[in-house]
Amino acid sequence: MDTIVKRKCIVHAEILFWSVMLVFVVLSCTSDNDNEETTIVDTEAPTKPSGLVAEDVTQTSLYLFWDPATDNVKVKNYSLYQDNEYLVGSGKASYYLEGLVPGTNYTYQVLATDAAGNSSELSSPVNVNTLDPLKAELQYASGNLEEYLGNLLDMVPGISANKYRVPSENDLDRWGGIIDAILDENITAAVDEAVYMNYQIVEFTDTYSTPNQVYYILKEYNVQSNYWGTYVFSKTPKRENLVLAAPHVLHDQKTGYQAAYVFRRNVGKALFLSGAHRCDTDEPSSCDGTTKSCSSYFGAYRISDMPHNVNSMLQVTTENLYDALPNSVFVQLHGFGKESTDPYVILSNGTDKTPAKDYVAELRDALYEEDNTLTFKIPHIDINWTRYAAFDNTQGRYINGSASPCSVPATGTTGRFVHMEQERSKLREDESGWLKVSNALGKVF
Repeated sequence: MDTIVKRKCIVHAEILFWSVMLVFVVLSCTSDNDNEETTIVDTEAPTKPSGLVAEDVTQTSLYLFWDPATDNVKVKNYSLYQDNEYLVGSGKASYYLEGLVPGTNYTYQVLATDAAGNSSELSSPVNVNTLDPLKAELQYASGNLEEYLGNLLDMVPGISANKYRVPSENDLDRWGGIIDAILDENITAAVDEAVYMNYQIVEFTDTYSTPNQVYYILKEYNVQSNYWGTYVFSKTPKRENLVLAAPHVLHDQKTGYQAAYVFRRNVGKALFLSGAHRCDTDEPSSCDGTTKSCSSYFGAYRISDMPHNVNSMLQVTTENLYDALPNSVFVQLHGFGKESTDPYVILSNGTDKTPAKDYVAELRDALYEEDNTLTFKIPHIDINWTRYAAFDNTQGRYINGSASPCSVPATGTTGRFVHMEQERSKLREDESGWLKVSNALGKVF
């Protein structure tokens, strides 16, 4: 009897086991079927892009902007059409075009595509005429050099204007040829090359100087597309070894006008003025170093911040002059917001090393003679001082012999780089301060 009961229990257990397994299989199948049924195929196309416009049209280039399209999931890409033919794709609602033919009419349209491959309709077309070909001719102007440069400084675009164009390798090479031609006094060759960069050369006679002084000014045409800055060269400099630069003409307020004032009074060899705000673009520079200049937190320098970017016209011009003029000294005028523990002036050669010829110390002494209320810090003398020391300035690194100015600090110094940070009220606010700087540089150089 017990044996029969046991056998019945075993049978019942087996039936229960297989019943559970059957339920599991059924549930699994149901789950799989449910997943298949809830899979959604995206068939909805993005909306048609609108607001297509062309800006900063030159002889050979233009910027296209449009209002972003919308999609039920997400717009992945835009396709740009030129004269009804596909041209290029863009991941954002803008595109910079170059290599166009001067004096030519183009028609542009754009469509949006989502991740599923759905495409919108083509946008309404926009017709654009590139400007007529530029004439490679030396231009002439006269007057007061400081006023002339001041008018150019007034047109420099501000923060986040997105005007600055990153130069290509070909641009950098061609620019180097222009600078070499100017230094060789082959102005005709420089004029012929500059036109391809949307730049011209103006032979400017300062009729307010006694005797009159002649300068060659490398400036962009009034319709700008590059915003690489303005570069001035004295035909007969009084101080052949003095090269001035104002790399942050807007951010370091008044330094552009100050540099023009100082340069004109001293008739140095050359003057470099930046053409856009250091924070003009959001794109970061690949060179090392961080700053809070463009935001409330420390971040990478921007590609438009030319003292922190080797792929710039300021870098190329500095390198060419440094190599061509063995006695040249490069003085950059900067400005900073003074904190309670800061001095009025921070002077640096870009390293913490003391050079054989110490222009920084000489300039400190000359400035103190002009204003004995000034206080100073010099990183190679005040060895623990690093604030605004310019150790990551790419022009300074090159001048001081860095093997790779973008990423490698200089381990020695030539003494031919001077980085001058100025609190505003004492030296860079107005002409009374500019005169002190002018006189001090005149004594040193």
